[in-house]
Amino acid sequence: MIKTKRCIFLDRDGTLIDTPETKSLKPKSFNNLNQVHLKKDVIELCSHLKKDYMLMLFTNQPDVNRKKNSKVNVENINLFLKKKLCLDNILVNYSDDEKNYFRKPNPGMLFYAKKKFDIDLKRSYVVGDRWRDIDAGSAAKCKTIFIDRNYNEKLNCKPDFIVKNIKQILKFIK
Repeated sequence: MIKTKRCIFLDRDGTLIDTPETKSLKPKSFNNLNQVHLKKDVIELCSHLKKDYMLMLFTNQPDVNRKKNSKVNVENINLFLKKKLCLDNILVNYSDDEKNYFRKPNPGMLFYAKKKFDIDLKRSYVVGDRWRDIDAGSAAKCKTIFIDRNYNEKLNCKPDFIVKNIKQILKFIK
């Protein structure tokens, strides 16, 4: 019997990279690679997790559809992160339609990865800094780790674990 893989799905903005906040204390995305700064400890953390898990970036980038950013800019940032952090894959949704099955908080990107890469979602984790990440992970039956950045938004469902910085996820990932 072939053993299914375990994966850690990592949100991009605010989780792996620093993110500016709006005046209403909500995170927003960067428009180009020159603005990107990795969160402290992310390179070492990914290197450690890579020993036992697949690592995938999963991100909503609706600013492309809204004409506030280009697909090229988003792809440049994502490819930089893929190389720098040795990620296995990148999952991106450009839609700004809340009903789009592949747009977080919907679980479409996670179910796509399950099918394409033979991932056991129940033995996998979603790590993110927003309610959308946690809702998507919960809907896909992944374990969820919420990085609390004190944004001005509420969670819809209770994450399995809450941390203040990404390095603390090592306490919970087995």
